Amino acid sequence: MQAKSRTLSFILLSFLLGGVAGGFVGASFFGQKGSARLSRAHIMREFTEKVHLHGSQPEVIDSLLEVYKAKLGEIRKSHSEAFRLQRDSLRKEIRKVLSEEQNSLYDQFIREMDERESRFWKEKK
Repeated sequence: MQAKSRTLSFILLSFLLGGVAGGFVGASFFGQKGSARLSRAHIMREFTEKVHLHGSQPEVIDSLLEVYKAKLGEIRKSHSEAFRLQRDSLRKEIRKVLSEEQNSLYDQFIREMDERESRFWKEKK
């Protein structure tokens, strides 16, 4: 095997193993079932207790959270779009290296990854 082929194989293998490891770690340590997700009210009660909020502080902070919710959502959305653009560019570059048969297998791999990502975001909602 030529050095160039070995290097490319190493990069692709590293990419795939990183994705698998990241998925495993994310699911193992950060994954939450739909029913296990905490409500905003629960989080606010816990915050109030732990930070010892008093008087009108909980209401003021809750209104601040409401104001910033839309702003933070827009930032998340723009970052998500930038991420998707970079991911698509990477996929195009990878395709240039693969044979026709490998591209077909890569299509299947991408579908599986996209389905996994879709399930993850559905569970987060």
